[in-house]
Amino acid sequence: MPILIALWKFKTGIAIAVFFVLWICQIAYSNHLAGQLKEADSKCIAKIQVIEQKHLKALAAKQDQINKVSADYEAEKSKQRVQVETVTREVQKIIDRPVYQQHCFDDDGVSAINSLIANDSSEPP
Repeated sequence: MPILIALWKFKTGIAIAVFFVLWICQIAYSNHLAGQLKEADSKCIAKIQVIEQKHLKALAAKQDQINKVSADYEAEKSKQRVQVETVTREVQKIIDRPVYQQHCFDDDGVSAINSLIANDSSEPP
């Protein structure tokens, strides 16, 4: 019987040693996989940053283009506003003058209207 107990203790010791070695191997493999995961994560973050920089540059270029178009629009709008103010002032001067019963406009009024007609008629005043 003592041989069986000794053999049993020996087998238990061997089993414990085998499980201990497997446990150490599992820890080493898990650390290896964790290292690969960290490396893949850093590569992914780097790729995301590159893509983000490209998108930011494209966004800045589009914003510059939009700002230029907006500035051009405001410039044209201010030109048209000046034309409208000028015509309004001339009309007010014409209306302030005496009007005859048979004629709606005097010579200055007719010349102002003719000058507006003679200008580029595709643009509103």
